[in-house]
Amino acid sequence: MAMEPQPHCDLPADAASAAAASRLPGDDSARSSNSAPKPSELLSRLSELIGELKEYVAYYVAAKLDTYKTSARNVGVYAGLGIVGLFAAAAFVMTAVVLLLLGLAGALGVLFSSDYGPRYWLGGLIVGGAVFIILGIGIVVGMKWLTGNFRKTTVNKYEQRKRWERGTFGRSVDDAAAAGYSADAAESAAKARAKSR
Repeated sequence: MAMEPQPHCDLPADAASAAAASRLPGDDSARSSNSAPKPSELLSRLSELIGELKEYVAYYVAAKLDTYKTSARNVGVYAGLGIVGLFAAAAFVMTAVVLLLLGLAGALGVLFSSDYGPRYWLGGLIVGGAVFIILGIGIVVGMKWLTGNFRKTTVNKYEQRKRWERGTFGRSVDDAAAAGYSADAAESAAKARAKSR
């Protein structure tokens, strides 16, 4: 078995095969490997490569957009499920509360019964009034606690910031403001004295 002679090439075998694979479309084997491609062929190939790059970029962007759309759709679905679950839980709790209050009202109605029978209306009135009074007291106490807590948190935040300013700059914003007013007052007095002379 005789080996066929290989054409002379300065490139390694891998580079030669890569160069052969990257030949321009329409290249024929008649052109020698040493001749440079024509500028029109280079421009044509460049145009093809730019078109290919545009397609790849468009593909990438479309894939990313579809990923974001899918994520947004999933968030919407889970949000919808959460809302439905929240309504179901709220309905469950409301039903339990209504049944409890109706039971208490019925029990009080039987407790206040007279010769004419149970007074369910009186039990409902007492339970409803008690619920509104407890709810009102809870709202007032809760709002006082919340506003006091918010105010305390805000005051602590700014006091901590002033301590940090004193440690970092040697004075706080209050100190700087007081010094600024004193300096402004002294400067104004000096200007007024200079004008009066």
